[in-house]
Amino acid sequence: MTTIEGASMYSQKDRLHVLILTRGLQVEGDLHVLAGSRLTDALNSKGKDFFPVTDATITVVGAEEPLHTLKYIAVNRDSIDCIMEVDGQ
Repeated sequence: MTTIEGASMYSQKDRLHVLILTRGLQVEGDLHVLAGSRLTDALNSKGKDFFPVTDATITVVGAEEPLHTLKYIAVNRDSIDCIMEVDGQ
């Protein structure tokens, strides 16, 4: 980790376990938000076009078996139809 004048280059983050529905796909995983932020705070932040999701499972809507399991995926905000916080597995 690099510091500049004693400040960290990284922001403290919290993880929210979410289910994201896009056009035909669902993404379940951990959304990373600024520490103390709510899901709505992250959604209302206009500075980001993509949301980082880790430990993600991608499933075709209506399918029972996952299509992919990924350590990281960036989800484009414009492709999100619905997002909700869910209990982790």
